[in-house]
Amino acid sequence: MEIPTHLDDLTPSWLSAALRVPVRACSLLNAHAGTTGRALIELDYAEASTLPSRLFVKLPPTDEMQRAFVTSSGMGLREVRFYQQLSGEVPLRVPRCYFAAAHDSGDAYIMLLENLTDNGCTFNNISHFYSLAYVRKVLAAFASLHAAYWESPRFSADLDWLQPPLQHDIALPLIESALEQYAGQMPPVFTQMGELYLHKTDAIHALWAQGPQTLIHGDVHDANFFMDNSKVGFLDWALVARGPAMRDVGYFLASALQQGDLRGLRALVEYYRRELASHGVAPPQYDVLWSQLQWHAAYVWVGATVTLAMGDAWLPLNYSLGSLEKLHAAMVYLDSVAAISSAIGR
Repeated sequence: MEIPTHLDDLTPSWLSAALRVPVRACSLLNAHAGTTGRALIELDYAEASTLPSRLFVKLPPTDEMQRAFVTSSGMGLREVRFYQQLSGEVPLRVPRCYFAAAHDSGDAYIMLLENLTDNGCTFNNISHFYSLAYVRKVLAAFASLHAAYWESPRFSADLDWLQPPLQHDIALPLIESALEQYAGQMPPVFTQMGELYLHKTDAIHALWAQGPQTLIHGDVHDANFFMDNSKVGFLDWALVARGPAMRDVGYFLASALQQGDLRGLRALVEYYRRELASHGVAPPQYDVLWSQLQWHAAYVWVGATVTLAMGDAWLPLNYSLGSLEKLHAAMVYLDSVAAISSAIGR
C-alpha cells in the first residue's frame, strides 16, 4: 500500500483502504509542521462506523532540510514501529492508533491517530495545573513503564529495533551557534555546560548510557504529556529508545519543577525508587539514581539549546528561553556541570 507523503495524498480512496471502511469525503481542518508534519482531518464515512469522525495525522514535514533530518534520525519510522508494536501493550495511556505505516528507509511514514481533544484530554498540564501531586503522578507512570521493560531480554529479540538514544553530530555546530548568539544573556551555567559538551561529547554520551536498560520515552517535555481525566498520557514517541530509566526521570524533573520545589528533588527520587520496587524491580541504590539525575538534567539541556539555536523553526523562541531558565535553575541546584566533569574524569 502506497504511503502518502503530502496531505494532498490523503484521498477518500486511500483512507478507505487504510481504515478498511468506505470514506466518502475528507476535509482538512488544519495543518502545521515542526519536527514533523501534523494535521487534523474530518471524515465522512459512506456507511455507519465506530471510527471517529476526526483523526490526527502525522507525516513527514514539508521543509526539505527538516525532512532530511527526520529521515536520517529515523524519527518517523521509530514512532510508527511504536504504534504498530508497543502502543497496545505499554502500561500507559497513549493515543489510539487507527493506521500506521512507514518505508524501511524512514523517508515516508504516516500515522492516523486519535484526536485527543475530542475525548476531553487536556495539554500543557505542567504549565496550567502544576503541582507536586501531578509530578508524582508522572513519576508513577514512568515507574510502571520502566518496570515493564527493565533489562528485558526482548531488547535482543522482537524489540531489537529499540536502540540507545542517537548522538547527533548536528548538535555540535548548533550548540556553538547558541553560545555565540545567547551566552551574553544567559547565566554562567549555560556557557559552562556548552563548553564541556563541545569538548567532551563522546565521554558525556557514554556517561548518559550507563545503568540498567529499559524502554524510555526519550522526549518527556510538557508538550508531550496529556491528561485523560486523572490519568497521565504520553504522546510523540519519535524518540522512543532503550536506555537508563533516569534519562526520562532526569529530563522530566529538571524541566518540570518550579525553582521553589527543587529542594524536594531528593524526596521525588526516593518516591520514584519506591514506585519501581512496587512493580517488582530491584531498583538501583539511591545515590546511583541521584548521580544519574545530576547527569541527565544536562541531557535535556542539550536538546533545549539545540532548539534555541534554531530560533522559531522547531518551537517558539520564548518557549525555548523559558525552558532553559527552568533547566538552568535545576542544573545549578544539582551542580550538574561539576558532577559530569567529575564522572568523566575531566
